[in-house]
Amino acid sequence: MGGFKDEFDEIEEDLDEGIDAEGDDFAFDDEDDEGKSSGKKSKSEGSGFNRDNYYLYKDKLVQLSGTIRPKERTKEGKVVSLDFKTDEKIYSVVMDDMGKKLMGSCFQEFLVTGLVSKVTEKEYTIAIKTYI
Repeated sequence: MGGFKDEFDEIEEDLDEGIDAEGDDFAFDDEDDEGKSSGKKSKSEGSGFNRDNYYLYKDKLVQLSGTIRPKERTKEGKVVSLDFKTDEKIYSVVMDDMGKKLMGSCFQEFLVTGLVSKVTEKEYTIAIKTYI
């Protein structure tokens, strides 16, 4: 097929010419030019990544088992806000539609799924999405 040159021919020519390996994006980062290990640790090895500190104030979807209990009451004794107490922590319940729905369920145990937010070092909130 005389005179017709397509993209594949150009790629083959580039490969035949021997592209310089130093610009290779697929080189191993932990090896030097001779292929010996440089002694560097990879990011996953010993980097000390702490997920809780990294996501300090990010919401996390979790499943927890615990008890709904009143947090605040009016002078008349009506429950205004709720806590969700587990074996380890106490979470303030976000008073959205689901929080209001659970107002009549004080002192009952539930398995809940919700978004946990860390407000301070010792204070957490949970926006309950489902419960059993």
